[in-house]
Amino acid sequence: MQKKETEVLVEMLEMSRQLTHFYFKKLEGQDIYKVFEIEGKQLNSILWLIAHITVSENWLLLVCTGGEKVAIPWARQFGLGSTIPNKEDYPPAEEIMTYFNEVHQKSIKYISSLTDESLAKPTTNGVTLGGKDSIGSIIKHAIRHESAHAGHLGWLCKLFEVETI
Repeated sequence: MQKKETEVLVEMLEMSRQLTHFYFKKLEGQDIYKVFEIEGKQLNSILWLIAHITVSENWLLLVCTGGEKVAIPWARQFGLGSTIPNKEDYPPAEEIMTYFNEVHQKSIKYISSLTDESLAKPTTNGVTLGGKDSIGSIIKHAIRHESAHAGHLGWLCKLFEVETI
């Protein structure tokens, strides 16, 4: 039996999260606040990336699609265009991880409830990051967004000299 499009999207969301977890697990024991600088450019820290993935997933998969967003008190601190905070300005790492897991679980549950027909409907706010203004496109963008940041975690593994293969 052929899978519904929403089932495939959920499967891809989960695969993206597995990749994020893979690199994050490899980085255990490293300084989660460390900001590497390369040719004068600061790279986001491990914890910044996890917080940003959390905030972005909340916005892309719950707000833009009409789901019920999770109220994250520090969302603006890690949104698009934000700057890397000083270590003392981060929320507790455990809190970030709690929201990271909560937002993902809620997003998967909500996206799983959508019908294939609902994927063609416009986003709640006219966002076209996935190529056009549709719920399906914004979900696809969320998949590539997290995968791109998983790649950043992979680069951090190299910078911390952590083997990944």
